[in-house]
Amino acid sequence: MTKKKNKLQELGVISHITSTNKLIIPSNKTPRIGTTLVNKNRQAIGRINDIIGPTKNPYISVKTNHKFKKINVGEKVYLPPKNKGRRMRKRQAY
Repeated sequence: MTKKKNKLQELGVISHITSTNKLIIPSNKTPRIGTTLVNKNRQAIGRINDIIGPTKNPYISVKTNHKFKKINVGEKVYLPPKNKGRRMRKRQAY
C-alpha cells in the first residue's frame, strides 16, 4: 500500500491588494469562511475573510497574517490538503 501525497488545490491568482492589506482573489470555487490559505511553499498566508459576488465565480477576500508580508499580485494561492483525522468533541459541563 502506498500513501497518496497530500496535494494542494489551487484556489486562484491574487488580482489585487486592498489598502487594508486584504487580498482579493477571483476563483471558481467557494470555500468556507475562516479557511486558512497557503502559498506554493505551504506557508500560511491568511484566512478567508469574506466571499463576494456570485456563487459560480466568487471573489474571495483574505485577511493576511501579520507574520506573512511577502506576497505579490499574480501569485497563486492554494487550499491546504484536508485533514482526514478525527476531531475531538468538546464535552459540555452540566
